[in-house]
Amino acid sequence: MHEGLSTNRHCHGFADCLVREGKAFVFRYHSRTTLQPEKRISPKEAADLARAGLQVATVYQDNARKLSDFGFDRGRLDGASAQTFASQIGQPPGSAVYFAVDTDFSAAEIQQVVLPYFRGVKAGMDEAGGGTSPLKIGVYGSGLTCRLVRDTHALARFAWLAEATGWRESSTYTQWDVRQHVNRGQALCGLGAAWERCEARGEFGQFRPIGFDVVAGQGELKRVTATQLNLRHGPSAASNPPITTLPEGQLVRVLGEAAPPWVRVRVTLSGGDVVGYVSGKHLAAVAAPPVAPPRAPAVPAVHYRENDAASRRSSIGKRAQPLGEPGRPSRDAAASPAARATQLVQIVNWLAADTSTRYQRDPNATYCNVYATDYCYLSGVYLPRTWWNESALMQMARGQPVAPAYGSTLREMRADDLHRWLIEFGESFGWRRVFDLSALQNAANQGGIGLICADREENGKPGHITAVVPESSALKAKRDADGNVTLPLQSQAGAVNFRFSTVGKAWWESTLFQSHVFFVHD
Repeated sequence: MHEGLSTNRHCHGFADCLVREGKAFVFRYHSRTTLQPEKRISPKEAADLARAGLQVATVYQDNARKLSDFGFDRGRLDGASAQTFASQIGQPPGSAVYFAVDTDFSAAEIQQVVLPYFRGVKAGMDEAGGGTSPLKIGVYGSGLTCRLVRDTHALARFAWLAEATGWRESSTYTQWDVRQHVNRGQALCGLGAAWERCEARGEFGQFRPIGFDVVAGQGELKRVTATQLNLRHGPSAASNPPITTLPEGQLVRVLGEAAPPWVRVRVTLSGGDVVGYVSGKHLAAVAAPPVAPPRAPAVPAVHYRENDAASRRSSIGKRAQPLGEPGRPSRDAAASPAARATQLVQIVNWLAADTSTRYQRDPNATYCNVYATDYCYLSGVYLPRTWWNESALMQMARGQPVAPAYGSTLREMRADDLHRWLIEFGESFGWRRVFDLSALQNAANQGGIGLICADREENGKPGHITAVVPESSALKAKRDADGNVTLPLQSQAGAVNFRFSTVGKAWWESTLFQSHVFFVHD
């Protein structure tokens, strides 16, 4: 018999304490709709619990207490959501997700809505899993619910008996895999009384995440053999948009196998690490660590006609030049994070995208690129308004001197050009790619620079770029119940100009764009 606990609180910060208290496993939640700030388990929490020596188990629950919370369609939606969340934390094939029936339904009610719900769960998990989910299903509920769902109708592999012994058949049901007990106020580690003691028999779908013990720089090194390979959040292409696309020859570190042919990998792109899943069919072993190519000559930053006082906010001329207006503000890179954040807000207000003539759209163009490069320039961070053309770069590669000359060696950079530049050159100028919006907003709040840049799907059409800017007591990013940023606070010129806004939508996910990137500069 194993002893563990269930909780709707984050507990990875005191996982070692749980081990000392004799706990072998922790049940944590997946949920699509919760408003509780700590209910959902995160990839970091799952990995931290495993590294402390604990097994992890998961249960999916939004509400699960009323008849309207069940039925086939709701089960299908919950099953697909659970499959997605399980993939994101690295649940391995053969592990389980339990689904809660957190009420004392009668046999007729179970027949009416709960059994169809679990059939829907199976359908949703299979669809989200690309055909057949590699995960098992468990049921949480009364003795009657467990008996009918698992034992009579075989709609679940595991049964978790809920703590309420007064529910139907709960005091007599003995075929459980996990049993929960009422906590009568006992505190545990940093959880207080917000936990329930659980006991388990043998194998019940518990797991440790794929690759939880593989640290950065470890894992089998492989290279991408496909022309392009999608890196995804989960081991399926079904309803699972790519995180990004990996080019041929890209090196990855394999963390472990998921549902064949998928593997979980860690990839370093433009100075930032990201974990996801790729099809192992398109990876080849690397016999030896690759030899670094000869270091190419450094490509210098270039500003066209810098410090021209006529390049001003009040003029539509000289947009290819950095602002040279006297009295312009700046950011002190050596200042404290709070001071830098304050300086960035001052820069945004001084630039005044909403009123400054320099950034106002005209019938033929918008000026998101001009605004973003001005913001970076005043912040002391390099983002090119003009950049070396191909001929100039080839001359530099041959070691030949190149002088900056507009139209001869320099070209203006649109937003789609900046998208490519950040990927190809950004790391050389201190930029680092990130893959979640919280990292982007956190960098800005610490006085760093954040950018969202997207490349248009239609060839020849300009993309879009916005600056992610520090929050204040009055102006906040949008967050979910777990505190994860869903819409960062942004500043932009474009079709609509504004100083501070969350825009109200994830504009970069529009079908207008074929690719988007998030970058930060500390």
